[in-house]
Amino acid sequence: MKFELKNSLAPLSALSKIFEHPQTLCYPEVKSETVSGYRGFHINDLSTCIGCANCQDVCMNEAIDMIAIDKDKNPKNNSGCIPRIDYGRCCWCSLCTDVCPPDSLKLESECIWADDDANRFLYQPKDKPC
Repeated sequence: MKFELKNSLAPLSALSKIFEHPQTLCYPEVKSETVSGYRGFHINDLSTCIGCANCQDVCMNEAIDMIAIDKDKNPKNNSGCIPRIDYGRCCWCSLCTDVCPPDSLKLESECIWADDDANRFLYQPKDKPC
C-alpha cells in the first residue's frame, strides 16, 4: 500500500470551513421566506363555509372530521358543523381545498408546528382574517 501525503491531509481541509459564514438561520428569530403556493396549515372562512363535509369525504387519510359550532356564527351553514383537521394524519395533498364548493377552505404558507402533546394536532382551521 502506497502512502500518499494528499490523502493524509484531506481531513484537515475541513478547517478551511471555520472562517466561512454559516448557511443556517437562527429560527425563530430569523425566518426564511416561503415559496408561493406552499401548502401549510388550513384556513377556513367561516362566513362562507356551508358545512357540506365534502372535505371530510374526499380525505384519503381520514384526517378531517366535522365538529359542531354555534349556528349563530353563519346562517348559511345548515349542518352547524365545520371541519377539524388531524395533522398527525394530514398529508397536505390539498384535495380538501379543491372540492370545497364555496371555496372557503384554503392552505396558508405557515407550516411549522411542534408540540409534545399529540392532542394539540387536532386543529380547527383558523378563521380567515378580514
